[in-house]
Amino acid sequence: MSAHTVIKHTQHTAGLCRYKFLFGLLCLLFMSDIRADLLSATLDYHQGNFKEAQHEFQKLAYLGNADAIYNIAVMNLHGQGVEKNKAQAYAWFSLAADFGLLDARDTAMLIARQSNNKQPLDDAYNALLKQLSFQWYDQQLRPELNASPAPHASPQRSYTVEPKYPEHAYQNGIEGWVWLEFDIDKSGAVTDISLIDSYPKKTFDQAIINAVKRWQYQGDSKTLPYYNRSLLYHFTTFKGKQYEQSFKSQQREYNEKISDLIDAAEQGNALVQYYIANWLSSEEYNASRLLKYHWQQANANSELLLRSAVNGYANSQYRIGANMLRGEYGKVDREKGLNWILLAAQSGFANAQYRLGQELLNSQYVDYAPNKALTWLKAAAAQGLFSAKRELALLLFELKKPPQQINEALNAALAVDSEHPQLLLLKAKIQAVSNKPLAAQKLAASALEEARNRNWDQSNIKQFIATLP
Repeated sequence: MSAHTVIKHTQHTAGLCRYKFLFGLLCLLFMSDIRADLLSATLDYHQGNFKEAQHEFQKLAYLGNADAIYNIAVMNLHGQGVEKNKAQAYAWFSLAADFGLLDARDTAMLIARQSNNKQPLDDAYNALLKQLSFQWYDQQLRPELNASPAPHASPQRSYTVEPKYPEHAYQNGIEGWVWLEFDIDKSGAVTDISLIDSYPKKTFDQAIINAVKRWQYQGDSKTLPYYNRSLLYHFTTFKGKQYEQSFKSQQREYNEKISDLIDAAEQGNALVQYYIANWLSSEEYNASRLLKYHWQQANANSELLLRSAVNGYANSQYRIGANMLRGEYGKVDREKGLNWILLAAQSGFANAQYRLGQELLNSQYVDYAPNKALTWLKAAAAQGLFSAKRELALLLFELKKPPQQINEALNAALAVDSEHPQLLLLKAKIQAVSNKPLAAQKLAASALEEARNRNWDQSNIKQFIATLP
């Protein structure tokens, strides 16, 4: 393959909206203009917008995106968006080879053979390695996707309520998933559920939230409380013979169109890669069975999630980072996990900003930085994330910030959940330090009653009440 053909043309998907289920997704994805991934950069390239393409490829290169690195080499070789520079082309082709692209090695060797003086080529390559190298990517970001999850202490679910499949969704054969995070308190109760993403939007959200609220966990002081428990829950219409019949019907309907979805993922659409990774994480979807004809490896979902992450999609970056913090890829890797979460946070992903703030408040690690945590919690709270609003109010009080700041943050959180036990307790503590013990007692009593109503842990509220005169 010649160097200038590596940047592929894309296929159009007009007319797909008449297909339901998985292919309703295609219409949404390809109608969206909010993309900054390999595919959008490639479109810019083919439309002659070389400066924009170069800028996007550069951003992806620093995420370890080998195709973006190759394409920067191509543009340097042909003077597209930059001045033609064979030394820079050699450097970027050599770097792409380091990331595993064999064609890049062949092209770099061809440039070297055609050069009368190889020293400028080596100088350019060595200079590039000071900015970006596979060794850096390997040390700072790359997960070991083939490794078995590391054993770690975590609470076990002791009581489960299955979510009710929405009737309209079941009758229409609609399948989907919901991604949640939640905390588990000392008593094993689920608290503060946060909806991160779902497909189709709002179809299954409330069903899983209503169920998870009633789940119960058991553990000891080493495992409880547990924060940021992640759940990707799949809703499927798997029903034996009925499923097999619908699968055959869908297979006939989808066979001509499944290639469009595959092509979008292979050509670098980060959003498609993310969605397919979610579909492939379950065996029971009709869509999963069809997609697995193409992605047959056992860890295909993880591979696609990583491809989406290095392609700049914040949701995928956050999940990769969270997975590394949990040890999903062989071991708990805090440094790499936080690096991925930081990337997602810098992209403006509120859940990543909140998680980063929380992690920086953990005093057992050397990266403990409450002031940096405060910055990230403010950013997430400004986007309306309730968990961040709650944590921000608590942190401001703990850091003894000015009362006006504390009250503003507290009122913003109470506007979302006016009877939240932790927030009522914080309000009681504010009254206590203001020498208003009666008001503090009343608020603490309300916090205790609400914790009982929600079946949440009450120990910290009782401890506070015991300190009151």
